Amino acid sequence: MLKFFRKTRQELLSKGETGKYLKYAIGEIILVVIGILIALQINNWNEEKKEHEKEQAFLREINLDFKSNKAQLDSIIIFNKTNLHAATRLLEIMSFFDHNNPQRNKSNAHFADSIGYYNNLVWRNKSFNPKNGAVEALLNSSSFDLIKNDTLRRNLISWKDVLGDYLEEEEFAVNFLFYEYGPWVRTNFDPDSDNDPENTKALFSKNNRNFLNKRAGDLDNNLTTVVEEGVIAMINDIVRLTEPDPND
Repeated sequence: MLKFFRKTRQELLSKGETGKYLKYAIGEIILVVIGILIALQINNWNEEKKEHEKEQAFLREINLDFKSNKAQLDSIIIFNKTNLHAATRLLEIMSFFDHNNPQRNKSNAHFADSIGYYNNLVWRNKSFNPKNGAVEALLNSSSFDLIKNDTLRRNLISWKDVLGDYLEEEEFAVNFLFYEYGPWVRTNFDPDSDNDPENTKALFSKNNRNFLNKRAGDLDNNLTTVVEEGVIAMINDIVRLTEPDPND
């Protein structure tokens, strides 16, 4: 093509048709410029396509992580609600028993089986361990600018702080179980004797009732904090905003 243009210019010059030559040269320049612009546009389209595909790949990974986080957190919320109900019922049932009035205890003997059941539920623990790999990888790379949605960008940046506030409350509850309640149980209960009067005494003691009230408060606090700190709302938003593009 370039050889053809060169030959045409030479023919016009040899014939002394300078005006036609200038017009032809200008036209040739315009065609070259148009060609360059088209090439640049095609290159831009290709780059935008690559960036879009890369963004969608990040969004898919984040979406999978946060769907997993949502399922795990929903399970923990149900778990903690069950444990809180058990703590409340256990305190109610224990209030019917009176060590100084055996007859009263006998009349409420049907509650005895429930005590063991609810007591086992109260002291269970399940902690939130979310997947953050995709978010961390994105935030620590130069690819974060690929995320176009401003709301999603703000959520991803804020996620670590929001999560940290909730996990801090969880840690308080876990520390109580391991460093306060656990040592007291090991000191006051004989695990090898179901009928030990000392076990019964410890179970209905003021200390144990206080521990139960503390446990109920921690469980209630976890359930409240996960809502008030916006953990549930943020997970739901991130899942919604990272849903795969149906056009891809």
